[in-house]
Amino acid sequence: MSYPPHGPPSYGPPGWGPPPPGAPWPYPPPDHGHQPPPYQGHQPPGYPYYVPGTVMVPVPMMPGPPPTESGQPTYITNYIYHGESSNQSANQTDKVQVAELSGDFNWIPTTATTAGHLSGKAVLGGHEGWDGSALWVIRAWHNGDLLPGKLSVRHQAASVMYNGKEVPVQNIEVLCAKPDSLRWVPASNGSVPPGAIPGGKTNTGEVLYVGRARHQLSVTPGKVHPSHNCCYIGFAGAEVSHKMYDVLCRIS
Repeated sequence: MSYPPHGPPSYGPPGWGPPPPGAPWPYPPPDHGHQPPPYQGHQPPGYPYYVPGTVMVPVPMMPGPPPTESGQPTYITNYIYHGESSNQSANQTDKVQVAELSGDFNWIPTTATTAGHLSGKAVLGGHEGWDGSALWVIRAWHNGDLLPGKLSVRHQAASVMYNGKEVPVQNIEVLCAKPDSLRWVPASNGSVPPGAIPGGKTNTGEVLYVGRARHQLSVTPGKVHPSHNCCYIGFAGAEVSHKMYDVLCRIS
């Protein structure tokens, strides 16, 4: 076998041996089908060859903001209650805005679910902290005591305080008064100012007065219990005592 003038032919990549006996020249034969050469014997080093291709690499996506729940408004309480007098001096007053009646004030029998007809006459005692709805001054009998309490007219729910608990009541009396006939006067430690409105009594005959106190975001009407040196209000099912409070009084 003779070789071209430029020397022995290349037999492929480095490491390939000489052609097997009887193999045609040039070796390996031309690759017209783009297939590996039909060699025999052991495979050349590095075979099969790795041909790099496109590799799909997953890319983590940054989480977006959580979706907004439609139909679920966020309530922001911005209710200004005129006449907050727990921090005021004794000569500052909060006149109760009610419709005119025949007397200075009257207790009108009704129920928690039907008291709405007294709107414009009932004495406003405060407001709920969570929705700003009005709380009226009421009283009701419970276990032999006549107890001042509160009515949420929007939610048709009334309650009084007894033995450490807030007690729901249905049959109530709503306090109604003439315009400018009553005011809230600051007091403390069970004391009551002159002209304080009696709201009930215990079964032993002790007089209970109409009071109110701020608790968290609410201003809640309740009972002043002189022998207990405090004013009690109902809040979240419990009877809460306050040493600083307001007392509802006649305007002299």
